[in-house]
Amino acid sequence: MPEFGLVCNDIRKKYHKLALDLSFSVNKGELISIIGPSGSGKSTILRLISGLDTIDDGSILIDGKDITNLRPEQRNTTIVLPDYALFPNMNVEKNIAYPMRTLHLSREELKAEVRRLIEQVNLTGFEKRTIDELTPMERLKTALARALAAKPSVLLLDEPLSLLDAEERLVLRNEIKEIQRSTGITTVFVSNNQEEALSIADKVIVLRNGRIEQMGSPEDIYRRPCSEFTATFTGECNILPYDVILKTLRVPETERSKIIYQCFGPEHRLLFRPEDMVVNDMPGLPFPEFFPHLRFENAKITRCEYLGKEYLVTAQYDGFTIKVYTVYKPASDTITAGIRMTKILEFNDGKLIRH
Repeated sequence: MPEFGLVCNDIRKKYHKLALDLSFSVNKGELISIIGPSGSGKSTILRLISGLDTIDDGSILIDGKDITNLRPEQRNTTIVLPDYALFPNMNVEKNIAYPMRTLHLSREELKAEVRRLIEQVNLTGFEKRTIDELTPMERLKTALARALAAKPSVLLLDEPLSLLDAEERLVLRNEIKEIQRSTGITTVFVSNNQEEALSIADKVIVLRNGRIEQMGSPEDIYRRPCSEFTATFTGECNILPYDVILKTLRVPETERSKIIYQCFGPEHRLLFRPEDMVVNDMPGLPFPEFFPHLRFENAKITRCEYLGKEYLVTAQYDGFTIKVYTVYKPASDTITAGIRMTKILEFNDGKLIRH
């Protein structure tokens, strides 16, 4: 049986525009990401765990201890807020040392611990810098070191990368994951960036209107979304009606009925990711005649977005909109793409059907 670092049992909290009602647990030493639309309750969960807000009902356990009614300073949690909340009147060294004031360390022990934390977040040489002299990335590193200085059982990160540019976000998310793994601290990471959340987490919670839509591994969330909401929220996808099969199926007649009857009925919808489509994106290369299952031939391109390593092409085919990724910019105003049935998920009333 796994040992839980954090357990939220039927916690409820009602606000003017949000009613939070959920349960989840985090294994000790795991990093869990929480994603969801703005206003879905992501940051609220962190505030409830940390004690900055109190729950209306339910219980919160950390390392098996019920901390539901404890004050924030008694919960052994630390939270890094989006603005980092550093003390502007203290330099980097003093900010990091501040949480250790209650640990009864000698001066030498305190200095050694501050030095170790500064090295851990790669801030050596910045000890005497004031907060105003730091870049956003350096401020985040200082906030992380200060959070670790308190030796928390649970580390709460509330959109910590939101003030950084794209390159800095990539660097820091890798550093956060490495620090989390090396320290073994149970961590809850809130993000508005789905790719970021999926890449860093052991598990992911998708939140919708204060409730958990889905919880699972990053791979399950992306590849086996339980609902159309999760699918569309976690990345680009094509969601098409059942009729698309009848109009695009390109297989021998002997296989046609078998493939059609894999689907339950015309009220269902099909979902597949743009990156799973095979596309004729190399000039002069004929589309393979043996390509199985659904084929969108000569779809009219309506948009072509350059993303650096590839293009995201949006096209129209017989009233259907499809999105595909291509390595090369399409040479004409049409594109031909196909998808195998094994790459297609089927939904009924917005919920995944498990064949």
